[in-house]
Amino acid sequence: MSSTSDHAPYVRYYGGDERMPIVSLAAFRMRDEQCKRELALALSKVCRESGYFYVEDHGLPEDLLNAADAAVREFFDLPLANKMAINIANSPYHRGYVPTGEETAYGSTIKDVKEAFDMALELGPDDPDVRAGKFFHGPNAWPAAQPLLRPTLSWLYREWLMMCGNISELFALGLGLPNTYFAQRTQKPLAQLRAARYPQQPSGDTAGAIGCGPHTDYGIVTVIWQLDAEGLEVCNPAGHWIRLPRIPGTFTCLLGNVTGMWTNDYWRATPHRVLNVSGQTRHSLNFFFDPDYDCVVEPLPGFVTAATPARYAPTTMGAHLVQSFNGVFEYRKHASQTETEVCQESTQ
Repeated sequence: MSSTSDHAPYVRYYGGDERMPIVSLAAFRMRDEQCKRELALALSKVCRESGYFYVEDHGLPEDLLNAADAAVREFFDLPLANKMAINIANSPYHRGYVPTGEETAYGSTIKDVKEAFDMALELGPDDPDVRAGKFFHGPNAWPAAQPLLRPTLSWLYREWLMMCGNISELFALGLGLPNTYFAQRTQKPLAQLRAARYPQQPSGDTAGAIGCGPHTDYGIVTVIWQLDAEGLEVCNPAGHWIRLPRIPGTFTCLLGNVTGMWTNDYWRATPHRVLNVSGQTRHSLNFFFDPDYDCVVEPLPGFVTAATPARYAPTTMGAHLVQSFNGVFEYRKHASQTETEVCQESTQ
């Protein structure tokens, strides 16, 4: 494949017929306000046209990335009993191990064949939101058999949280919003880090098995790092599935649902899936940058006109996340059904 420049020095494009945008974050890290605004405008054009992009010059240390790569493989190599000891179905905070078949993409009749480990913002029992019982607030669940996983992934979580804060500032500038618009809404974000392992699929036929079914993510932006084999595919604006290559030194970023809601689909959430037909086991690390629990999400006035009326009713990120998780996780489906039955009985 070839690599060509466009909007240099901010964006270059990789590939042939399907040109894949690679955005350099160097200008942001230089703290030059003029360059930052030019970068934001270039990124805004990419988001409008593609809905996904790669980032390079991100500044994450190589020793961290190497350690995270090794820690993920070591975790999934643990005996199943060690992983099931922190089964996410047993966590009141939605943290821990996601076994094969626990998650199914919206509208899919095929359970994902992946397994995963989920963590989020570490909060102790005295935190006011934990004491209030807000969903997805609490401590993480770490495997006792692998003590190094906690410091390694916690370090990566902090680095990606900072990087996504920078990206969201560029989003704000590119959309004509105050540069702190998203920062004010991610003071205590529902951001989640996920490690995932995908077995080789029997074939390219998605009717019988799929690594991760077609879906869009829930928040502002998702970061995906394909550690080894390729397998991530996005659906482009023309409706065609495109396999995204592993480009050394980069992460892939996808727009999420609340970005689509805020912009009234001026920027659309990116449909994607994972098909592992590489002939080997595939690993990835993913970061979901989501707003605060009580953050109100609705189309912003600048994106609502007589020609483009509001497409989304107001909601909160917490309500959106609860509804989304209830629809895709098996243990949440059972829990929500039980909660509904209890509510119905109490009103009779």
